[in-house]
Amino acid sequence: MNAVGRSILGNALFVAAVLFTGTALAAGSITIIAPKDGAVLPSGSGNKLVYNVMLSPEGNHLHVYIDDDNPIIDHQVSGCPCTLDLPDLAPGKHVIAVKEATVSHVLTGVQAQVTVRVR
Repeated sequence: MNAVGRSILGNALFVAAVLFTGTALAAGSITIIAPKDGAVLPSGSGNKLVYNVMLSPEGNHLHVYIDDDNPIIDHQVSGCPCTLDLPDLAPGKHVIAVKEATVSHVLTGVQAQVTVRVR
């Protein structure tokens, strides 16, 4: 491929990347602010999940999973950062996942997760 062909291909890839990034941002996002990945939490009550969410066009609410147990359904999705009291967690390692769901509880794929240890 000559220099002109590489330049055209490079420009096309740049435009595609910009378009893809714009679509990804509009598609929705979840960011867990606290606890941080790898955090050590005290056992018992008082632990909180703090997050930011931008629902995708299909999103309606969130499912919060702790170690793949039945989800906590959370409709607090505006005015974030949002806070959710975590249930008492037993000592050990836990995965906390926040996943976007449609009105009929189908997961959209927009999600975030952290792994924490409870002492």
